[in-house]
Amino acid sequence: MRGWYRRWFKRLFDMAIGMGGLCVFAIPMAWMAYGVYCALGPPVLFQQTRIGYRGVRFTVLKFRTMSETGTVTSSFCHWLRSVAMDELPQLINILKGEMSFVGPRPLIPEELEALDRMPRGAGRLSVRPGLAGLAQIYGAKTPALTDRLRWDLKYVDRCSFLLDLSILFKSLAITLRGAWERPGPKLSPEEK
Repeated sequence: MRGWYRRWFKRLFDMAIGMGGLCVFAIPMAWMAYGVYCALGPPVLFQQTRIGYRGVRFTVLKFRTMSETGTVTSSFCHWLRSVAMDELPQLINILKGEMSFVGPRPLIPEELEALDRMPRGAGRLSVRPGLAGLAQIYGAKTPALTDRLRWDLKYVDRCSFLLDLSILFKSLAITLRGAWERPGPKLSPEEK
């Protein structure tokens, strides 16, 4: 059952929710783009090369929330980050098949070499990277690569429809609380 989900249904699920998400969030995304433009000027989108499924490189999209000096300078940009709305342009990455709603966060190229030296590190690339994952929910805001790998491999080993739904609902709860910028785990032990 798990193999069937991973091979067929997960992609169909991503496409259906991604198209619905773009329809629902088109106007709010235009408003957010305008807010970023007013706060930081152009460009509105942050684009960065990331490593995806099977090691393929792609360009991830996000709303820009930091100045050129690497600081969050406006309350609007801080709000975008705290509720993870800066990630909404990744709906395009999902529709293109570069990402999934749930999976390990995509790596930057510099992390790939370190990952290759870790036991089972390449196993992380056997699923599409996602908007939400176990490491983001249960790990620190910026976990060490070894900690991320532990959570990511747990997801790879247990990938299922019910696990994906659980991660999505927990991610939604974190978004509604505006807790994505919290330094430690986003959920308390009782919520796990």
